[in-house]
Amino acid sequence: MTTDMLAEARKSYLLSIKDPNASTVLLNDLLDRAVKQSPELLVAFEPGVGKNALDPDPVSWSADYLTRQMWLTQQNFARERIEHLLAVREHLRKTGVKGFVPTQTPPETQAESDVNVQSNYEPSSNLRKFVQEGELLTIRTALRMELDDNRLTSTDLRAALAWAAKQVPALLEAYSEKSFARAMESDQKLWTSEYYELQVVYLKTNYAQERFLHLIEVRDLLRHQGVEGFAPVQPKPRASASANAGQAAPASHRPQQQNSRSQQSHQAHQGHQSQPRAADNDRNPVFKAALLVGGALAALVVFLVALVK
Repeated sequence: MTTDMLAEARKSYLLSIKDPNASTVLLNDLLDRAVKQSPELLVAFEPGVGKNALDPDPVSWSADYLTRQMWLTQQNFARERIEHLLAVREHLRKTGVKGFVPTQTPPETQAESDVNVQSNYEPSSNLRKFVQEGELLTIRTALRMELDDNRLTSTDLRAALAWAAKQVPALLEAYSEKSFARAMESDQKLWTSEYYELQVVYLKTNYAQERFLHLIEVRDLLRHQGVEGFAPVQPKPRASASANAGQAAPASHRPQQQNSRSQQSHQAHQGHQSQPRAADNDRNPVFKAALLVGGALAALVVFLVALVK
């Protein structure tokens, strides 16, 4: 990580501690995952003295105490301080302190969902944040991570692609086939979770509209089949049916997909040999859970995934 990326990742993690909907287990898991990928995220512990020291007595643990300790942790991002923050936070949650108790979001009725579908598309806060910041790598990563949000429908995803492409003219590349960006398979019988993951790898190498739309189609099939990791989770459509009108290229206009089953099978095998875990970060259960929470946690996931080449 660069110095700026480290600072942003640390900031995002600390902000996520204030999110009442992020569980302590998730925060611990995400920290472990982040440190495993980027050990330099943590620094050596500096105990401090007086008010800068960690107070082990829960009697002193208040919202103000947590805020001060978060500021100190920003200066000394050590595991000991983070674990203390999580312990204080858990205490405040259990004692019912306002702002720390998880909120319950009532499930949408079908009527509400239908109304949302008819409304204009609003990008997720995560996608909007990175588009506004203007860094192409993290914008592409944030958009790709939308595919992992099982609350989103195919309509949402097509609208997200259309919105992002309009905001960032350089977002999409011309379709091409090369190493780690091979042809798309038209035979739906071959659309498996493994095939999906290979296509994610290919999208990273050739960020073309055709590839993104193909992933949406494969994802939709796997969702309908109830494949583990793809099943819908309380869908919250944010797009109108017209938001993506004219954006998706018809199947007849897609680049020719001429690979035979045997050729595709051979290529998939080679892809697994050459880059067997390239898509694992994207679909890591911890990262997917963080994406569902959203906010600072989702931003942290984008930073971490963007660093994987």
